[in-house]
Amino acid sequence: MNFTKAALPLLMMTGLFLPASGQHKILLLNGKTIETEHYSIGDEYLSYRKGGEKKSLGTLDRYDVFSVTDSAGKENLIYQPVDSLDFTVEEARGFILGEQTAFSVYRKPSTAWSSALIGASSSLLAFYALPVPMVYAVVLGRFNPKVQNVPSTVDPAVAASEPFVYGYQRSARNLKIQRSLKWGYISLGLGLTGLLIYGSVTD
Repeated sequence: MNFTKAALPLLMMTGLFLPASGQHKILLLNGKTIETEHYSIGDEYLSYRKGGEKKSLGTLDRYDVFSVTDSAGKENLIYQPVDSLDFTVEEARGFILGEQTAFSVYRKPSTAWSSALIGASSSLLAFYALPVPMVYAVVLGRFNPKVQNVPSTVDPAVAASEPFVYGYQRSARNLKIQRSLKWGYISLGLGLTGLLIYGSVTD
């Protein structure tokens, strides 16, 4: 299965290929990208600088980096499987594509409103309510999201492959947990504030 060919359209949309600015783009195994003008690769770390000499120097664990692509679209592959349990290069491309796809298209409104409801309701427990939104987010994170809303530019065979599905579900699960924590604690804070105001008024 050719993951490279199937991944090209979406990777171009998410910015893997560089504009004619001369910058390099570092693609991480978690699907995120970093633009940089200068970088160097060591045995354990990749160092980069985003702008001129006054910009701070950043470092990345070499094993968190998949590749670096220059402004001409030439890819310098960093990732190498260490043993038979690791993804092959093509499988890793599918995994990254799954992560990027989920980050772009995964939406589940029920996560926000259910977390908000749990957070607001738990405010009645006062101090003891603090861990409730976190526990609820952990419970939600135990369920793998369904792969859905995959763009038509992604080959259906790639979208059905194990690396793509694993990458999609991992990214979508992280998004679900983050959104649950956000709305859970926002509503908890509002609920506690409301109780404090109500208590001060009725005293």
